[in-house]
Amino acid sequence: MEKRIKFIILNLMIISTLLMAGCNEANPDKVISESDKTEIKKILSNNLNEKVDILLFTSQSRCSSCSKTETLIKELDGLSEKITLKTYDIEKNKDMATKYNIELVPAIVVIGKEDYGIKHYGFPSGKEFNPLIEAIIDSSRSRPNIPEEIEKKISSINNPVEVKIFVTPTCPYCPDMVRVANYYALVSDEISTVIIMSNEFEEYSKKYKIAAVPTTIINDNFKKEGKIGIEEFVNYLVVSS
Repeated sequence: MEKRIKFIILNLMIISTLLMAGCNEANPDKVISESDKTEIKKILSNNLNEKVDILLFTSQSRCSSCSKTETLIKELDGLSEKITLKTYDIEKNKDMATKYNIELVPAIVVIGKEDYGIKHYGFPSGKEFNPLIEAIIDSSRSRPNIPEEIEKKISSINNPVEVKIFVTPTCPYCPDMVRVANYYALVSDEISTVIIMSNEFEEYSKKYKIAAVPTTIINDNFKKEGKIGIEEFVNYLVVSS
């Protein structure tokens, strides 16, 4: 891992602990403190290459965490001119909800230099704040170069592959699993990732019989609990395609 990326993660680790409760004690109407905004603004300024659209899908009727998620994303939107927030109500904007296959709210869709197929369900608190910021930064860039051996395997995938990762704010292994899944979404048009805050969506988690996190579901027919290595993961993607 590059030193630059390690530096970003180290800084975000400190900030993410403050988002565990989803509030700013100094100002209940805000999520991120002013000191953390300064740090995040610096990180975004130094690392965002191109503009990034963040699509936020909410609902006024059935969403307990939509308000604080919208507050958080609005605050991020205000920290960089390269970030543009677009908010949609799933009842009023059914066409957009259908286009992006929105099943749960709040839903965050990150679209950067391309639409890499990265989606997040729930309030990204705790340890899941880091991967979201990293996804925003990575989406502002061109597709990453990958090792030749992995590229050969990825090129054999000719059908859409959707990867669901069930996580919680306190899970120590979940962020790395999200990074692995997002990495492959960045390198292949056929791969998309959906991150689900399992603690917020109990019924949805029961549907997939989630008993531990992280749990990875690929195309709704492959399931594996725990952390999966980046090289091992590509084999599961190929088999499931």
